[in-house]
Amino acid sequence: MAVTMHYSVSAKDVLNHPDFGRRLQMMKKAGVTSLWLYGYFYGRHESAPETLALARQRLLNEGFETGVLSLPVGHPGNSLDPTNPDLELALPPEWRYRVCADGKTEYYCACVEPEMIRSSAEAAKLYAQIGFTRHFFDDDLRMGGWGNEVRGCFCDDCIRSFTEKTGLHLTRNDIAQACAGKAGMEDVCAAWIRFNCEKITSFMRETRVPGMQSGIMVMHNGDERHGISITDIKQAVPDCMFRVGELHFDDQSFCSASGQRSLQSSVQKHLALIGDHPAFSESTVFPANALSPENLIRKIRLERQLGLKNIFLMSGTWFLSEPYWKALAEADDLFEE
Repeated sequence: MAVTMHYSVSAKDVLNHPDFGRRLQMMKKAGVTSLWLYGYFYGRHESAPETLALARQRLLNEGFETGVLSLPVGHPGNSLDPTNPDLELALPPEWRYRVCADGKTEYYCACVEPEMIRSSAEAAKLYAQIGFTRHFFDDDLRMGGWGNEVRGCFCDDCIRSFTEKTGLHLTRNDIAQACAGKAGMEDVCAAWIRFNCEKITSFMRETRVPGMQSGIMVMHNGDERHGISITDIKQAVPDCMFRVGELHFDDQSFCSASGQRSLQSSVQKHLALIGDHPAFSESTVFPANALSPENLIRKIRLERQLGLKNIFLMSGTWFLSEPYWKALAEADDLFEE
């Protein structure tokens, strides 16, 4: 088979959803061979470890490969399921929230700092003990939201740490002006970028567990401005997997010519840096039904043409409905070399 199909599900659904047996059959017919169980979400286990272990065993018995998928940092808004008001999106009290350049707190996003890394590393070790050999960090492991600006966490602790490391006496406003391109402050901006890239690279290094392969999702056009240095991460985690984030999760953005050019450009940019490391797509429908089954197939075909052989279907915590699985099962060309 020239392509592998991946999807992520909750261990609670694997064990308790009354229709999950039928869901398994739909996924099998659609060519899904790897299922990733939800892991550590914003500092909390999505399912109890014993539930994860039982769910993993059921999936293995059904013939699936398994992995675990964690959301370490959070997202500026509900990226799981906007229709579910009961989702817990707040960070644990011992973690710090990320702060924007204007000094405002960025809910529900974590600052990548030692306690957050330590907690995430402990979860990774636990998942390895359960038996998982692959662990993806997703949605999105980065130091700032999407866009062209130089980002980072501007909390008091990060400002203090940056000034101590660089020996520069700077305020939050000074650094913000450097990031905005103020003349004469190019060296400050470059140092700030290195400072934030080391945070993400350190996270990947410190959460690496012997015997378990780690992966990072790289958002659409994500790079050093957002703390993501693919080159540094490859050196820190030599067997790292990468998911390339292509945005365009709905019909309106995907169907435009500019949207497809943007998707193509981002994938090619990241693949050039990833090299021969395992590369996965982000074939996402979000929110529910926003990208039609027909356009999901079109998107996957484009991703395949760009050279991606690991297709990762995503839909937040909403399970793709039957028309999507039917369309995938009928699209035989997706599995051709």
